Amino acid sequence: MLTKIRLSLFLASVGTAAAFAGADELSLTEHTPIPYKTLNDTLPWRHQSPSDSPFGDRAYNVIVYDNISSAFVHSVFSVGLCSHLLEDISFNPGPYGSSYTGTRTLTGFAYAIGVTGSTASFDLRFSFYSKSDADFVGFGAVGASMINPNAIPYYTVTVQKGTEICPGFSTRTGFLLLPSPALVPHGETGLWLDAAIVEPGTPGTAPLTSTNLFQENKTFTRVYFQLGSASYNTGPSFTGPQTPAALAAASNPASVGSTSALYGRDINFDAVFTGQATATNSGTSELRYAMSAPLAGQSATYGLIFGLAGEVPPPPPPVPTNINGGNGFLQDGQSQISGVLTTANKIKWYKFNTANEISYAQTTFLDIDTEGSAVPTALALYTPDSNIFDFSEGRGDGPDPSRPSDLDNHQLSYGVARRPGVGTGAQYTGQEGVLPAGEYYIAVALAGSGFGDGWNLLPVDPGSPKSFNLNFNNNNQKTLAAPPAVAPALATGADLGILTGGSQTTPDLDVRARGVSFVRFSLTNALPTTGQFNQSDNSPLGDVTFMDITQPGSSVVGEWNFALYNNNGSLANGTSISYSGTGYNGNPGGGDGPYGCGGTFAQLSYGTAPSRGQVPLDPDQATLGLPRNNQNGSTLGSDQYYLATTMGDALFAASRWGARSTRGSSLTAVITVTSDNRGPTVGCPADFNGDGGVDDADFAFFAKFYGDLLNISGDIDGGNDGMTDDGDFSVFATAYDALVCF
Repeated sequence: MLTKIRLSLFLASVGTAAAFAGADELSLTEHTPIPYKTLNDTLPWRHQSPSDSPFGDRAYNVIVYDNISSAFVHSVFSVGLCSHLLEDISFNPGPYGSSYTGTRTLTGFAYAIGVTGSTASFDLRFSFYSKSDADFVGFGAVGASMINPNAIPYYTVTVQKGTEICPGFSTRTGFLLLPSPALVPHGETGLWLDAAIVEPGTPGTAPLTSTNLFQENKTFTRVYFQLGSASYNTGPSFTGPQTPAALAAASNPASVGSTSALYGRDINFDAVFTGQATATNSGTSELRYAMSAPLAGQSATYGLIFGLAGEVPPPPPPVPTNINGGNGFLQDGQSQISGVLTTANKIKWYKFNTANEISYAQTTFLDIDTEGSAVPTALALYTPDSNIFDFSEGRGDGPDPSRPSDLDNHQLSYGVARRPGVGTGAQYTGQEGVLPAGEYYIAVALAGSGFGDGWNLLPVDPGSPKSFNLNFNNNNQKTLAAPPAVAPALATGADLGILTGGSQTTPDLDVRARGVSFVRFSLTNALPTTGQFNQSDNSPLGDVTFMDITQPGSSVVGEWNFALYNNNGSLANGTSISYSGTGYNGNPGGGDGPYGCGGTFAQLSYGTAPSRGQVPLDPDQATLGLPRNNQNGSTLGSDQYYLATTMGDALFAASRWGARSTRGSSLTAVITVTSDNRGPTVGCPADFNGDGGVDDADFAFFAKFYGDLLNISGDIDGGNDGMTDDGDFSVFATAYDALVCF
């Protein structure tokens, strides 16, 4: 997989200037991990940088303290009944180490916590203190408070609403943007972090007390900060209590930056860290050194899992090959650049400009891929200020059916959907969203290379020369119209054919990160269709009055969304979108997953029939959602439909099957469509709407199926080959000529 070293080494974000000793408070009502590139789905968060940044537009961000990117995956543990910790953070070594000159400007942070017991609301508060304002042995005397009682923190940030974390789970955030920068004065090579879990609604300016520290932590709910070792470090073995100085000498659990293995614990909820001269492994000690020996001769040291990002000036830009046309913009249509990567030249740089924004609003698109390269080749898109705009993904043609994969060719796709993929590759659907008009740099290197902000790359060595292709398909200048959208590709089992009454269910469908899975079916009678008679014997026909789409059996931790598209790629009607919290688990604050919280199931319901009630719960779910009560509309036309299934912050354009998602999860969906629709019978397979005759209404459906070719709905010749081809056309023509079924 493409190495996204940006989270382990580099980060892009800039905030606004802050007063030095002030306390700023951040309210996050949506406490979800931040994706690699954006805080929202419109523009990368670095584009929110203001003009009063210390380095102006030329600032970029690096991770200046990192005890999170690798610590979370091994040697992680929690700290018992304790919701208040003190951690020392040193910027040595690293970009904010002793050699750095000037004010250190912190712009982002990350942390990890877990919950056991039961659900509860809580807030998190992080305060930064000067290195001169605390001491593990006690400020001013052994046994005194570790923090100077008169100290004012550089900065305080509060994260509200921790209830999104389910009991029994631990979570690590992505890097969160501080609401304004935290400024560390010149000469300060570190700070003290006071991390507290507090009662919800506690003001950021309120002193911590025994009453506003999270109290349910003692009884019903245990919320805890995660600690862990970023690396196992060979060092001395200790027996018995040790001095803080001795333990600090053996400590360096951070990949970038360092810290002592000690940390303060407010074990009795009195809001005071009591200092002491020696550290022990005792669970009752407020100053603790945790030690284990996973390998002979090695000892593991631990620290609070935490990360900080800060601004630094970027290096000069690379010298790229300009691929613009004579008018200064990337040429419209399809074009290709070929090159060779070698040990001496592991990276190739290119530059291009777009005349217009690439988006649905502008009806523009841009696809970039490396199809035709000798080996899988990756690329990254940079802005002129040295920051990464996007990484490519290995979802192109190649041998690995599980995408994205570095065994496959790489893609980037922006703007309107939907163009055919190459070979076994994914369709180009604008998966990356909007690309603002402007100038961009492209770095090309072998798949598996690392791309970081500040023009920073860790390329894979090709060994022998490897040829590559860099392919473009776009209409940024609008000299070409966007081509007609192709229908969505379907996974095995995702074509339900014609609804024939009762329920039809898909097998497990993989919905990959930032992906959409489509399910196809045909509703051959409009909702409602009533009072009809059989064309063959004039007997009354059953009414068609409802259709419900639900998802029992899906991964219960997903925040699922549905959108229903017509055969022409348009949203089926004005109420054809069901967001998380409006369906199966209908509580608006987020539905039920494992242990009573987590994800929500989506639901669509159409028709005029009385309510079909609520969908039975899956295991680990406790709260029913909305009833199947036609909440998406009383009418729905007869058509072949495509159901878009995705998670998280789904974006559903009204045309061109324009569904995409920013969610980084990869989970499983099971879709059930239930209706009283009439369909073909064994004796009359060409009677698609089940009215006893083969007429123009059936011809309209057969034309859709025949146009698709790979469509099970028109496979009526008995061959069961899953295709609607000339053999099926012959059967349909005979039935159409006969008109009435016998």
